[in-house]
Formats: sequence, C-alpha cells, structure tokens
Amino acid sequence: MHNRISHLFQELKSRSVIRALIAYSVAAWVLLQVADVTFDRLPIPENSMTILMAIIVIGFPIAGILAWAYNLTARGIVRHDDTVGGAPRLAFLPFLAIVIFVTAGGAGLFYYVSQNFWEPPRRSIAVLPFTNTGNAEDTGYFSDGLTEEIQSLIVRLNEFRVVALSTTIQFKDSVMDAVSIAERLDAKAVLLGSVRRYQNQVSVTARLIDGENGTELWSETYERELSDIYAIQEDIARHVARSLHVVLPVSTERRLKKLGTGNVDAYDAYLRGIDYLRQPPDETSLLLAEGLLREALAIDPGFVNAHAAMCRKQLAAYKLSRDAARFGAAEEACQHVLDDDAESADVRVVLGQLYLASGKYENAIHEFELALEDNAHLAETYVGLGRTQAALGRNEEAEASLRRAIETDVSYWASFNAMGNFLFDQSRFDEAAEFYQMFVNRVDDDSQALNNLGAAYYLAGNFKLAAKAWDDSLAIKPTRSAYSNTGTMYFYLGDFERAIERYVNAANLAPNDYRVWGNLADAYHFAGNQEQVADVAYRRAIGLAEQHLEVNAEESMVMSEVALYYSRIGNSDKAKEFNARANSQGGGIMYVHYNTALMHAQLGDADEAIAALERAVELKYETGLLSVDPALSSLKEDERFRRLLAKNSS
Repeated sequence: MHNRISHLFQELKSRSVIRALIAYSVAAWVLLQVADVTFDRLPIPENSMTILMAIIVIGFPIAGILAWAYNLTARGIVRHDDTVGGAPRLAFLPFLAIVIFVTAGGAGLFYYVSQNFWEPPRRSIAVLPFTNTGNAEDTGYFSDGLTEEIQSLIVRLNEFRVVALSTTIQFKDSVMDAVSIAERLDAKAVLLGSVRRYQNQVSVTARLIDGENGTELWSETYERELSDIYAIQEDIARHVARSLHVVLPVSTERRLKKLGTGNVDAYDAYLRGIDYLRQPPDETSLLLAEGLLREALAIDPGFVNAHAAMCRKQLAAYKLSRDAARFGAAEEACQHVLDDDAESADVRVVLGQLYLASGKYENAIHEFELALEDNAHLAETYVGLGRTQAALGRNEEAEASLRRAIETDVSYWASFNAMGNFLFDQSRFDEAAEFYQMFVNRVDDDSQALNNLGAAYYLAGNFKLAAKAWDDSLAIKPTRSAYSNTGTMYFYLGDFERAIERYVNAANLAPNDYRVWGNLADAYHFAGNQEQVADVAYRRAIGLAEQHLEVNAEESMVMSEVALYYSRIGNSDKAKEFNARANSQGGGIMYVHYNTALMHAQLGDADEAIAALERAVELKYETGLLSVDPALSSLKEDERFRRLLAKNSS
C-alpha cells in the first residue's frame, strides 16, 4: 500500500499535476478578488459571482486531469505518453477515479462540517445617534433620520447583528464612552459620528470604534452636495463591512442602490416624516407623518424607503384605531415595498405584525418565516413569530421563539418585555415579573414597562410592589394602561369612586378603547345609584368592541367581554349568543371562562357560573381575585364557591 501511494505521488510530480493545481488555485484567488471589486460596476446578472465560484470549483478537477494527460514542452502542449523517458505510467482511469472521489468526498465533508459543527463568528455593531452640529435647532430630525438610514442599510447587509435603534436611541447625548456602551449592548463595534447641514451642502463624519479596546477602526469625513446623501450612506455601510472583514455579495451591493432617492426635496420630506414616526403614536403625529411621506412619494414615486415608512405608518394607524378601513391601506403599502424589494426582511416583519394585529395568524407566520430566511439575525422577527404562535395556542413553540429572540440579540431589550407578556398571559405572574424587571432595569423612565411590572406583581399577590410600580409609571407619564390598572386595583378594593376617577382618566386618553369603557361601566354599575350612566358606558363599550370584531371576527376574548356587557344591560339573548361563540373558539383561555362565570352570575345562573369558575381556575386563573370581585358577591354563600376558594388556598 505504501509503495502504491509513493508511486502515485511520484507520478503526480513527474506530470507536474501538483504544480498545475497550485498555479490554478493562485489564479482563481486573484480572479475572485478582481471580480469582487469590479462585478458590481458591470452590467451583468446578480448571480455572476456565484456562477464564477461554481466554475472555479468545477474547473479544479478538470485542471488536474488536463495536467495529468498533457505536458507543456518546447514543442508545445503534448500528451505525456509522447514524452521520452520516465518511469512506467499509472493508468489514466484509476487516476480519474481518484480525482473524482477526492473532490466529491472533500466537498461533501466540508459541507457537512460547515452545516453541523462550524458557525461563523457573530459580528455585532451598534449605530449610535449621530450628533447634530448644525446651527439650526430644527435640523435634529436630519441627524436622527441619517442615523436610522445608516442603521437600516447595515441591517440589510445581512452580515451583522445590529443593535436595535429603539435601544441605541437611549444613548443619544450620553456621556458614556464607546467601550462602556459596547459592553452594555454586547457589541463588538460602535459606529458614531456627526452631521451638519447647511443650505444644499452636508458634512458627515463617521467613526467606527472597536468595542473592546476603543481603537478607531475607520473614520471618514464627507463634504458633499445634499443630493449625494445616499451615496454617503452606502459608502459608510461598505466601509463598516470592510473594516470588519466582510465581503459583500454583488446582490447586496445592488439592493443598497435601489432604496434611496437623488431628489433633495423628497429626501427631506421623508426624513421629516419618519421623525414623526419615531414619536409615540397618536392621530396628530401619524397624520403629519403621512402627509410628509406622501409629499416625498409625489416627488419620487420610486422611493422605496418612503414606501417602507408608509407601511410602518399605516400599521401604527391601524393599531391605534383598529379601523378596518386602515387595514387595507397598511397591507397595500407593505406589498408595494415587497414588489420592489422582495428580500426586505424588515418590511416582512411589519407585514407580519399587521396580520398578527388583525388576527390573520397563518399569514403572519408565513411573513415572519420569510423574514427569517432573508435575515436570521433580527430578534424582532422571533418576537413576532412567538406572539403569533401564542395567539394560536402553540405555547411551547411560542416560548421557544421568544427565548430564541433573547439569545439572538440580548441588546434587543423589547424581547424581555415580550417574554414577560407571554408569561403574564400564561398566568405565570412571578416569572413574568422577573422578565418585566429585567426590561425595566435596561430602559430609562419607561412608564409602560413599569405599568406591566405593576400588573404582574398585582396578580402575583404582591400589592405593595404593584402600587409602587404603578405610582412610578404615572409619575413618568400618565397613560391609559396605568390609569386603567390602578382603577382595577381600587375596583377590587371596593373603592369605586377612585376606580371611576382612574377609568375616566384612561377613557380621556383612549376614547376608542372598548375595555376602558367596559371597566368604567363596571365601576358605575357597582357604585350604586348610577345605573343610567353605567348603561351608557356599557353601550359605548359594546359598539367599540363590535367594530373590533369586524376586523377579527374570531377573537374569543372580545366576544366573551361583549357577552358580559350585554348581560349587564339586561339583554340575555345577545349575551348568551356571544358567550356561545366565545366558548366555541376560546375554550382553552381562562379569561373566556371567567367572563362566562361573571355573565352567568349576572343572569342569576349559579350552577353555570360555578362550573365556568372551576374551569377558569383549572386554567390557572388567580383565585385570590375571586373573593374580592364584587361581581361574584351573589356566589359567596354558595358552598361550592367556598370549597373552590378553600381548595385552591390550601
């Protein structure tokens, strides 16, 4: 065996096969380097680099076979068999078999190892808000918009874990150094800079900092016409990739070129529009955003990023109003972007969120899965997928997706809040409080985060910590949910006047929220001598809830609440109709059974009320709330109700 291997090696040397393959490899490497630099500037198909690499791989064994069969001599290229002298030759067919076996085996082994044992190092980068150094006070939108655009371009490279803008924006005007920020965000590099706009000129300075030692990896100052702003953004994205040793595919380079506009007025209107989208959504800010985005699109109808921003705006408008007419506008805006840029993972995420909000869950999962195919590094996609799976009752998958979001990008702090929401809905209130607390520890002065934390503490039975969290929330910013939650706390404590006060404040902030009106009606109902006011509030709640059901007719929680409202205004037929629909679709949801119990208690059917309560408790409804809910006062002398409380308290 040793002699055969030695014989083969000598044969390869004598035929110059090894030398030919080395020369081929060097030439192939040089060719790939030249192609990487030039292909994006040539009018050739996007998959040209892939085709070239395939040709080079296929050409490797061919080069070996040709080197075996032919030799370059003074007489030109001749067959080896025609050369004079030399040792006896190895047969050609065995050599061909060896070449095919080694090439196929090596390629297969490399593919198997790369898929199962080797994972390329995760590169991570945080794009901090660029500083506005201009004199005009109203140009802050320009520097913030430029930051968002550069961050979006780097995300679209699909080569990095990019810290979410919602996280990095909290470091605007921070005095922390780049290394400290990188450590907090778990980022290997930090991109920061400044921008100054004057007339139709723009000056942009960008610096890429090593997150571990603070050294500058790259920096550049651009003094250009404002119309060149997209070229500046693309150049920054390319230099970031090169400085972090990433070679961009030709297809990625070309995608970057399709997103912007060369029109200064369209770009300015677009930046002003997305500035409103960064604000907490309300009807005024969304209306102003839409007007500016329409202005940008009227100037440049092919402005892909403006269409993407319109998609986000329409989603925000739909979530805010739950207006069925806005759903179609949002879907159309998102699809328009995908027609121009089918690999836009971030737009697919927005479209998935739209389908999730409207109850089209299978459509939502489809969009989230397509987004993951385009970019597997977006934690937001896993969050959306997890929320959709939870809505479908696929709780194990949902929890796995949400944990994957945290593992994928620990700097996407919203993942902790999403996990808290999921655990809260599963009645795992102590665990939910832990994740809400993690979120609160990471964000600054977030009233909604504190409100969620208070709700988890409240349902876990820790009223002291709940009250503190809610008071802290209202001190930062009065919100509908904080007022509503504290109203519920006073409602269960029997202080209906204070509950009414809080619910009225909530209704003023969210006049189209049917649950707020339902809660307010409950407070009036049990306060005594205010039945007429309660009736008006219940009818308002019913009208808003039924509008909600026009968009998603299968939302069992809403149907169970409508059933309860109808029972409170004395319409037992409607109450039973909606309750039957709710239970047929939401039989595994504890709140549906609890609302069923409240409805039957209101209608005087103690047997059905007790049966529904038992089912709700089996599904982990918090039994501590049963004894304090005034709607169940008619059952407190029922021995079955007492046994239910005693059984679960033990």
